Amino acid sequence: SHWDGLETGIVDIAPFGAMVPEDVRQTVLAKKAEIASGSYTVFSGPIADQSGAEKVPAGTVMSDEELLSFNWFVQGVVGTLE
Repeated sequence: SHWDGLETGIVDIAPFGAMVPEDVRQTVLAKKAEIASGSYTVFSGPIADQSGAEKVPAGTVMSDEELLSFNWFVQGVVGTLE
């Protein structure tokens, strides 16, 4: 299946705040361009959950079914789903 995204303009990132340094802006815009071109897949492994357990192995990409049903936070996110 295909989900429209950055490449179609249906979604975008919010404007940068005044406090965002230029080097960070350029890094974000470069990654945005990679996502839009299809050269970078956001939900590709390796991805670990909060506990460090590998959820998406290196070299694999989450399926549409997995994207629609996952209920865990990635490593580094503080919070709970309760």
